[in-house]
Amino acid sequence: MTQPRHPSPPPHVRKRSPLPWLIFAVLLVAAGIVFVPKLLNSDSADAAQPVAAAEQDPLLVAVSKCDPEKEGLELKSRNRQLVINGAGDKFPVGLSESAMTCVLDTLQVPGALSSRMYATVAADGQLQGDWPGFSVAWTHNTDKGLDLTVTRN
Repeated sequence: MTQPRHPSPPPHVRKRSPLPWLIFAVLLVAAGIVFVPKLLNSDSADAAQPVAAAEQDPLLVAVSKCDPEKEGLELKSRNRQLVINGAGDKFPVGLSESAMTCVLDTLQVPGALSSRMYATVAADGQLQGDWPGFSVAWTHNTDKGLDLTVTRN
């Protein structure tokens, strides 16, 4: 009688560990989580901010652009506060109305707030307002002019 033939055992195949691929996949996902948002935000960061916030120092820009002679603007508190002295009927030293408009436009003061500033009378005393990134306190007297203190938040 013949003995049944056993099939020969298959050659030894070495199994590869999935660990290197798993580590590679984890590193790839982690790199994507870190770098993709930075790449996406680098272009849109400038577009999402208002013009005044996009400037490196909006108060300094207002001084150099609107009052190069330094007649009515003064920076204080490490360039976080801008004191504005407007010219009046009896005290003509200070910013002219066109220079004041330049400052308000440069700092992007909302139209309703600037209208409120000009409508203020001496009897109202000191009033306050704010807009994104800034706050302001002001007094308005036709003799002394419109005086503002703008603070960057």
